[in-house]
Parts: sequence; structure tokens; C-alpha cells
Amino acid sequence: MVTNLPAKVKAKWAEVVACRSIPEKIRLMREFVAICPKHKGTSKLLANVRRKIAALEEELERAKARRRGPRVQAFSIPKEGAGQIIILGLTNSGKSSLLASITNAKPEISPIPYMTRKPIPGMLQYEDIQFQLIEAPALVEGASRGRMHGTQILGLARNSDGLIIMVDLSEDSVRQFRIILSELEAAGMTIEKLEGEVEIVRLRSGLGVKVVGNGSLTDCTLDDVRRLLNEYKIGSAIVKVRGKVTLDMIEDSIFSSYTYKPAIIIANKLDINGAEKSLKRLIREVNGRIPIIATSCLTGEGLNKIGETIFHMLGIIRVYSKEPSSKKPSGKPVVVKEGARAIDIAKRLHSELYRRFRYARVWGPSAKYPGERVGPDHIMMDGDVIEIH
Repeated sequence: MVTNLPAKVKAKWAEVVACRSIPEKIRLMREFVAICPKHKGTSKLLANVRRKIAALEEELERAKARRRGPRVQAFSIPKEGAGQIIILGLTNSGKSSLLASITNAKPEISPIPYMTRKPIPGMLQYEDIQFQLIEAPALVEGASRGRMHGTQILGLARNSDGLIIMVDLSEDSVRQFRIILSELEAAGMTIEKLEGEVEIVRLRSGLGVKVVGNGSLTDCTLDDVRRLLNEYKIGSAIVKVRGKVTLDMIEDSIFSSYTYKPAIIIANKLDINGAEKSLKRLIREVNGRIPIIATSCLTGEGLNKIGETIFHMLGIIRVYSKEPSSKKPSGKPVVVKEGARAIDIAKRLHSELYRRFRYARVWGPSAKYPGERVGPDHIMMDGDVIEIH
């Protein structure tokens, strides 16, 4: 956590925020790193700032390349299906084999390192929904600092709904996992659910500082938050809080907010000699923090578990709509997050149903009896059928 930064350091960051020129912003960030105290409390802060510097430098390089010649290959891929999952791993961990084994994609599979140069999408069918799986180019140590298109790869991960972390059981699986985890953390992502999250949205107009969201401040008041932001020359902002949030967490988010990304580990090449020993070491390292699926893309072992595991990882449910005049519900579900209410389903279906909602009838796991009449705040469950009136 950030603690007791000197006034001149806070003032330097205010200059960074106010700057609009990318070269000038990079220069100011380097000055910030130079004068910022170096200790345990600032280690993550400095890592985040260095990552921002690397990202801005790569942005400058891409702009120069566009001016020099052909367009640079874009890494962004529009989302499709019930969730977009990025497959991350070191080179030759089996990402292409996995994509080819469980989706409709046909990537080039080769033992030559770093063959995948751009993201490759494929669709994974799970029961009556699909997940979009995207194989990312291989990660390397230093990816968060811009090595081997690292910032673009990690940008894909940040914009996704979840991650598959791919490790090779024929190599040191623990080392691979630690490298990927380290690069994610350096890029402001965590695979462990956060107790609280903060997002600061700066405003140009002088509306002051407002705290919104369904979270709570645990060790400070709104006045404490205002004083803290004023020290960084932030006089007008919306502070969005989720879960339990401390003043330290709010100060951290001034520099770079951490984003939670649900993830699973796929430990590949289970058919190789010595794989079981490597898997046991990985299980001890992960210690139950996230699910592990041991697979072999060669034999197909474990691949049938992936769809269901992704479904639970994303925390989603399927709700089927039914018109009052119809006996059968729609075969295509509405996919929403766990905890969604009847009114949320109405909003997803049609704005008119949302505005004119009176009540709904529900069949399925959340109903006390078939066709139960419920109000707008009724919590839906996976497999429910809803009829909106």
C-alpha cells in the first residue's frame, strides 16, 4: 500500500495527470519514479508507473510505425458469446492445441517457439451457450514492460471476462505459473477476488468529490477521501467503490487500480512421463486459490471439464423467457451474472418490458412453486423460466 508520500512526489504526480502530451507525460513519469521513495509500501506503485511508461512508449512506437508504412496488426477482438476468455501461457505450452481441440478454430500447431503472432479466436460450445476463447501470443518475462507485444497481450487479458492460464506439465509448471502471475500483477490484474475495488473517474467540471457504488469505506470518511484527493490536485471526481474499501486502497487507485480477473489453470501434457509429479507441485503452489484442470490435448483427457468450469468461473446464469401466450420458453437463454433480478432480465429483453414491468411469473429453481408471481427484485437462478407481465 502507498504510505506517506512526500508532498513533492504527490505534486509531481499531479503534473503527470494534467499533462496531455505523451512524450512529456513519459518524462514526468520518469521524474516521479526517480524522486519517489523506494520501500515495500511503494513497490507496487512504482511497478504500475513503470508499466504505464512502457505502454506509452509502445504506443509512440506504433504511431511511428503507422506513419512509416503498413498498418500494425490490431490485437483487439470484438466479444461474442456468453463470455470472452483469453488463453495465456508461455511458448509451446499447448495453447494452439487446446484451441484446436475444443473449438471450431484451426490454428497452426507447431513445435517452433512463438509461432502465434496475433490473437486467434474460437467458439467453445457448452450446453446451449458458447464461450469465445482467444489464444494470445506467448507471454514472456518482461511482457508488462513491453517485451514481445506484452502490453497488447495483457491489454487483451484486461478487457476479457476471464482467463485460462496454460502451463506445460513436461516443464517446470510452478515457474510458468509464477511468471504469468507476476506479469498479470505488474499489469494491474489479480486472479484472487479482491475484498474491495476502487475506480476514480476524474471530472473537468467542479462538482467536487462524490463516493458512489455498493461498497463501503471501512477506515475513513468522505471528508478523508476529499482531503486525500486534494493532495493530488484532484478536486472533482467520482469515486466508485465495491466491497470494503480503505483509504490506502483509494490512494493506490490514483496510480493504477487493480482489476480482478476470474481464472482457471489448464495443466497440459498430462500424458508425458513425469507429468503427475509436476502437477502435484503445481497444486501445492496454487493451494486451492483457483481451479486446476489437468489435460492432455493428445489423448483428450480432461478436456470435457473445461466448459462447465468456465461457466462456474464466470459466475453466470441462464434464464429463459416465455411469452404469456406461449406454452414453451425460448430456446435461447438470457445470460446474466449471478444475483440478477427479474427486472434485470426485463431490461435485457426489451426497454418496453423494463419500463412497463408490473410483475413476472417464474418456473424453475428460484420459484417456490411453478408459475410463482414475483416482483421486480426477485433473484433469478440458473435454469429459470420467466414470463413478464
